[in-house]
Amino acid sequence: MSLQFIFGNSGSGKSVWLYEHVLEQARKYPQKDFLFLVPEQFTMQTQQEFVDRHPAHAILNIDVLSFQRLAYRVFDDLGMMDFVVLEETGKNLALRKVVSELENRLRLLGANMRKTGYISEMKSLISELTQYHVTQEQLEQVRDELEQKQSLWYKLDDIVTLYRGYRDFLEGRYVTADEIVSLLTKVAPQSQMLRDSIVVLDGYTGFTPVQNEFLEELLVLAERVQIAVTVDAREPLYGRADVQDLFYLSKKTVGSICEIAARQHIEMDEPVMLGHGREKRYAKAPAIFHLEQNLFRSCPKKYAKDQQEIKICSLFQPKNELRYVAGEIRRLVSQEHYRYIDIAVVTGDVPSYANYAEEIFTLYDIPIFIDQKKNILFHPMIELLRAVLEMETSDYSYESVMRYFKSGLSGMDATMMDLMENYLLAYGIRGFGRWKKSWVRPAAWLEEAELEELNEAREVFLDIFLPFHETFHKKDVTVRERTAALYELLVRLQMQEQIMAWKERFEQEGQLAQARENEQIYGIVMQLFDQMVKLLGEEIVSDKEYAEILDAGLEASKVGIIPPGFDRVLFGDIERTRLEHIKVLFFIGVNDGLIPKNETDSGILSEFEREKLANFKLTLAPTPREKAFIQKFYLYLNLTKPSDRLYLTCSQAGQEGDTRRRSYLIGVLLKMFPKLTVLTPQEDLTATAQSSMRYFLSGLAQAKNNEASQEWKALYAWYMKRQQWADTVMDYVKAAFFVHRDSGLSTDICHKLYGTVLEHSVTRLERFAGCAFAHFLQYGLHLARRQLNEFEPVDFGTILHDALERFAGKMQEAGDDWFGMTKEHQGQYAKEAIEQAVASCQNTALADGERNIYLVRRMEKVLNRTVDVLGQQIRSGSFIPENYEVSFQYVNRLDAIRFRLSEAEEMRLRGRIDRMDVWEKEKEVYVRVIDYKSGNTSFQLVSLYHGLQLQLVVYLNAAMELMRAKYPDKQVRPAGIFYYHIDDPLLDTEKELSEEEIREQIFAKLKLDGYVNADPQVYHAMDHTMRSASNILPVTENKDGTLRKNSKAASQEQFQVISDYVNHKIAQLGTRMMRGEIAVNPYELGDRTPCEYCPYRSVCGFDEKIDGFAYRRLEKFDQVSDIIKQMEEGRAEKEWE
Repeated sequence: MSLQFIFGNSGSGKSVWLYEHVLEQARKYPQKDFLFLVPEQFTMQTQQEFVDRHPAHAILNIDVLSFQRLAYRVFDDLGMMDFVVLEETGKNLALRKVVSELENRLRLLGANMRKTGYISEMKSLISELTQYHVTQEQLEQVRDELEQKQSLWYKLDDIVTLYRGYRDFLEGRYVTADEIVSLLTKVAPQSQMLRDSIVVLDGYTGFTPVQNEFLEELLVLAERVQIAVTVDAREPLYGRADVQDLFYLSKKTVGSICEIAARQHIEMDEPVMLGHGREKRYAKAPAIFHLEQNLFRSCPKKYAKDQQEIKICSLFQPKNELRYVAGEIRRLVSQEHYRYIDIAVVTGDVPSYANYAEEIFTLYDIPIFIDQKKNILFHPMIELLRAVLEMETSDYSYESVMRYFKSGLSGMDATMMDLMENYLLAYGIRGFGRWKKSWVRPAAWLEEAELEELNEAREVFLDIFLPFHETFHKKDVTVRERTAALYELLVRLQMQEQIMAWKERFEQEGQLAQARENEQIYGIVMQLFDQMVKLLGEEIVSDKEYAEILDAGLEASKVGIIPPGFDRVLFGDIERTRLEHIKVLFFIGVNDGLIPKNETDSGILSEFEREKLANFKLTLAPTPREKAFIQKFYLYLNLTKPSDRLYLTCSQAGQEGDTRRRSYLIGVLLKMFPKLTVLTPQEDLTATAQSSMRYFLSGLAQAKNNEASQEWKALYAWYMKRQQWADTVMDYVKAAFFVHRDSGLSTDICHKLYGTVLEHSVTRLERFAGCAFAHFLQYGLHLARRQLNEFEPVDFGTILHDALERFAGKMQEAGDDWFGMTKEHQGQYAKEAIEQAVASCQNTALADGERNIYLVRRMEKVLNRTVDVLGQQIRSGSFIPENYEVSFQYVNRLDAIRFRLSEAEEMRLRGRIDRMDVWEKEKEVYVRVIDYKSGNTSFQLVSLYHGLQLQLVVYLNAAMELMRAKYPDKQVRPAGIFYYHIDDPLLDTEKELSEEEIREQIFAKLKLDGYVNADPQVYHAMDHTMRSASNILPVTENKDGTLRKNSKAASQEQFQVISDYVNHKIAQLGTRMMRGEIAVNPYELGDRTPCEYCPYRSVCGFDEKIDGFAYRRLEKFDQVSDIIKQMEEGRAEKEWE
């Protein structure tokens, strides 16, 4: 029984000394067992080292093991393999079950338990407690010494509750992976394998209390235990170490092992002192040797010589770092004859850099192995599983069903998937019952054959899911039954065959990492199913609880990838990855927040709470503050790994553009090496044909301006000479030099699309005036937005329009009018009108959900406000509603809506005037039209001038023509054109108002918007209450009775000019429409453009940065009189020419 330490600096050759020593001793004493213990992730690599170094390339009496592998060997020898070991997935499942039973007893943590990842956090804490031998009794003792008001008291109480429940659940049935070493400690004395063996430990930076307990037993049983420790031989090796000491972990390990040895009276052999690696690892790199000797020491020496071994580079973003590294690796391999296996890349943030690294290194043709276990949650099979369970818990919602179809494993092709999605959205298909019945509802966008195809797809879906749904829909279903139903569903979907087909395809494409991931995924899911059945099989759970249990298991499952080849660049983490025989090391992401790592999250227990527990002598894993100091040791180990070159890179900004600072580590190195500078190198953009494409694309802009460099021209010529690149490059060139040119349609095509007699609304003309191409897409090609079974703002306006029409009808049927109608009758008519309008609405979504019930109530309130204000406006003047919802599309002889465009072409306008009011005098009849708007449209004369707001004038022209027919003996004159905004506005006021004041202010906010006849008798006939400013009309009088400049009024002659101009404008727009104009020509009027809300933005490709695309900048005009003058002169807009 003896103990020996092997001490030495990084690079001193401790591992090599141990390999050679063990091989020599193993050959010398073949009857002895040599156990070489290393961390789990290093076992395969260490075995390879021994095999390579052994003269016969075989090892018989040397076993390379980790603590866990050693435990299984001992258990096997003792015939103890009859227990079930729970790995991470099993622990998650067990804890999920315990939480579901005890959740109501958790006073502080209970609310968080259903959050994604929280179960894993709790599992990690319980594993930590187990590894550090912290018992429930110890936690209870600490809790009882705390004041009950403290949050830590409640937190510890919850932790104890879960810890006890978890231990009770496992008792006598299962052993967790955390307990394996403790179990090994108990049975170690019975093992002949351990007795009188020679045990060597290498690669450990420290040991947990549980591992120390086993080492105590091992020291008693083994003939000799040798432990390699990285420590500076110049420093004191024994005694208490401070956490700020660089070799704190090493000295702490030595101290705890020595205490054990003294307690057990173990003989201490003379330690092996290997010193430093000047003549070994760093023989060709004196600067790196200097770094090893001085990094993080109390009085570091400066290196005054010139050196080439260490470089520090600053680049713009993480992707730029990786491109620089990739280019440099290419150079090292091609020009300096390094192999990929000689090179490693490490970082403190593997998850952030790994995805970019895989993409960029592939572009540079560099084989890479990323040393991290991959989360499986985003694999298509896992996505399908979670979608299937979401379908059950969400009553087969659109989102869950389409999540299943889009997983890539449902067997549905993309075309049918799009059709299915459109149908589900259009008709609000939800609930399994809707899938059992045939779908018969047609749609304008759906052909009969397509509906048949949809029903065939529905039946396939039903065949697959009916047995599964029937099981999940039953009461009192066990985990075993639900898991069996889910497994059978996967069988019906031929999941294993699909995954294997993916694996083979990836293999054929040379994507071996993806192939091996797919090779494992089905087995991982089956193992999870097995564990769920073993652990929870007879437990009765709801579908939601089952989904949570499965999610907990999937969260803990990882895919481990074995390097798919030997000669590869290793990409890993500064703490987890083991680097051996590395000649060149790239340390990337040397930024503040990564180095040192920003350990803000310490898990369930905060850093403060951990420090508080430490005061009660509870030993737990290092706190974030301690980790920051310990990380220095890992930095030391990594920076001193390479034998030839060391590169450090940092980024000036994150990939999202956030500013980044250099790590303090760069400052440390710059002080140590005064001649070292931070370089800003250029990326090697032309290393490979693929990586050069980025340089080629960036140079296209210069080429377009005839400013391309000779290097770029040479690259372009190189691509064009190679068939596999020429077509792609030419496509890019065409895109870069693209100039948009508008084209038109022939008259023949126009007639086929539109006919020779155009019948349409004024809105269509306004659309054409806004952008001819948008008009063509909407009315020529009939492109439409996807139909949704949702209640949208446009539905709100449609129903209120309908309700207002019904309200007027009910009022007339009852013999009522706006002047004599009582408040009670008004409320009754409004209630009945809104109920009937909602009932007749085709949108079934309005009947579903609390939100839509609220919307109906809101509409009823708005309608009541609207009829209240409209009534008050009518009663305040002499104008009487002549008619409501006046449709003039079938009045063929109405000249106001008929326009002859050519001998063969005619245009007839359709429309419906919401309300037409008249004021009848002895010899005159004045007419005003009112259009109800549910949006915020404001009438602007400049918009009318440019053809963007023609509707009100067209309605006025039609109304006046109708009135001339009714009153042939009277002069029919225009009184006004108005929008009324249907709303129930809120008031923004600081003072308290009476009900009457509120009513008056709301009434004023809902005044009519448009243009009124400037004749005082006319506008006073609309508002008898007007004194100075009108609360009904957009006009204000001066003291002398004239109208202020900001009043929206026009004389009768000006109304005639506007009317004539609108007729001219309509004919002009119609003619251009029939001449085939489809230009992409959106207008810009001030800060308004039609593109802002255009549904076709993704279709037209309009972009002012592309030659040939430009807005039509419309004249705004300073004065209304200028617009009238332009109309009078009949000048056409210059921008159309």
